[in-house]
Amino acid sequence: MKDLEIALCDLNEDYILRFASYLMSELDVGIHIFTTTESFFADDGNYDITIMTEEFEEISDFMSNKNLGQRYILSEIANDEKENHIYKYQAVNCILDEITPLRKKCSGSTKKSGSNSKLIGVYSPVAHELSLPFAMALGQAYKSQGRVLFLDLEEISILPSLLGNHCERNLMDLLYEIDTADLDIDEYAHSFMGFDYIEPFLNPNEIAEIDANTWDRLFSLLAVANYDVIVILFGRAINGFNRIVGNLDRLYVLGKPGDYFKKGQEVFMNYMDRLGVESELENVILPMSAKNLSDNSYQIEELLQGNLGMFVKKLINVNGQSAN
Repeated sequence: MKDLEIALCDLNEDYILRFASYLMSELDVGIHIFTTTESFFADDGNYDITIMTEEFEEISDFMSNKNLGQRYILSEIANDEKENHIYKYQAVNCILDEITPLRKKCSGSTKKSGSNSKLIGVYSPVAHELSLPFAMALGQAYKSQGRVLFLDLEEISILPSLLGNHCERNLMDLLYEIDTADLDIDEYAHSFMGFDYIEPFLNPNEIAEIDANTWDRLFSLLAVANYDVIVILFGRAINGFNRIVGNLDRLYVLGKPGDYFKKGQEVFMNYMDRLGVESELENVILPMSAKNLSDNSYQIEELLQGNLGMFVKKLINVNGQSAN
């Protein structure tokens, strides 16, 4: 018997068969397909999750003969704000990203070991324009070690713009509920190219309003979270930054070629020495920029799969940090 039994209901047979094919290629779950409302109504099965179009939703409330589990509605409205309504005409992996039980199964629900999460930081004293893509490339490269979570702690983040996706809840919402007994980070996380992320702060001043004690509670939570590796991109407005850095397993200090930028790197590394930071510091001079991309705009997939992604994978392999 499979871990989850899923009912897929859509009058469009071609669509639902392709949906089912993707699910079966990614997950070890039971799939039950219904392409007519009559067959769905006559069925007496019990399901953990039911994914259906609005035609099937209309009759589901009258079906007392079976348990439909968690219901998700495939909507033809792009920004449907109704609860559990998901836009139908998008990639299946994007649909699964909005169905928490399936997203967990796609990324793996448990750590590979019982140890604390490995905390990897990225900070650029010279504000390298590829700081965000570099950190995301680290997230993708470290996925060979298990589940990866990425956090962008920049005061002004372009992450939602790069991904073309704005989430209902972000990191500020998580911090508001940081002391909740049953807080589940997975409820705030979404997936992109093999790693999870939490949407960053919306307003530039929000991050500076978080006190050092709240950051301490967050990093204590992250250390025991259900992730093997957590990659954190730091901005310039983190209260208690010096304390946080001391809890990292490694900090990548990202710089640019050139004497001016080299001085910035040296000043920051000297500051870390004076603090007595015990985390491993990796001085990285990234010899590339964000120019010459297709259509003269940021194409994040192109960056992560191109020279930047290869540079990062080589970097962590040279330092013996890759599972491979």
